[in-house]
Amino acid sequence: MRKDGIPAENAQGRPHNQRRFLRLLALLLAAFTLLSAVWYVTAYRPYDAYVSALRAQPGFREDPGFPECGVDGEGYTCNVARPGFLHWTGNLGIGLPALTLESGEEIGYTDSLLIWPRLFGAPEAGVILYEYDFQEDGVACTGHQLYITPEGEYVPYGDGAEDAANEALLTERRGNVETLLSRAREIWNIP
Repeated sequence: MRKDGIPAENAQGRPHNQRRFLRLLALLLAAFTLLSAVWYVTAYRPYDAYVSALRAQPGFREDPGFPECGVDGEGYTCNVARPGFLHWTGNLGIGLPALTLESGEEIGYTDSLLIWPRLFGAPEAGVILYEYDFQEDGVACTGHQLYITPEGEYVPYGDGAEDAANEALLTERRGNVETLLSRAREIWNIP
């Protein structure tokens, strides 16, 4: 810096601070590019295997509006949700076939299983169990979201009354949960 407060210039006629800023910017861009590449290889690409397994299911029909989501030959709704940018966890979902009422109305909200594969270790799982209230003008449903172990056992939240109600609901729907777990193992070979 000169005595009159004007910055000294380097040999190319640029101030030293601008050169440092450009070096720092280049370093940050290189680090971000490396982080993005690591994310792509470790988080995004592994879901290709799940998508291939899903599309290989007999009779699978992919929804044109929702890639990697559709209905298999047995009517199960299945999807693969890849991780969002710089997130390391996506999910796999499978739902029981839609219910058809006597009126012909179809209910698409059926008991469902969500699986969150992990880079290391066992995946986490959860279920959405629906209770239906049939009314003259249609059906109302309430969904209960529960964490379960890979074996299908309830993972308590810590509220005694809520845990007891959730455990009872899971016990009541044990058959559906086991069916979903079995179907998910068939499709994605997840323990």
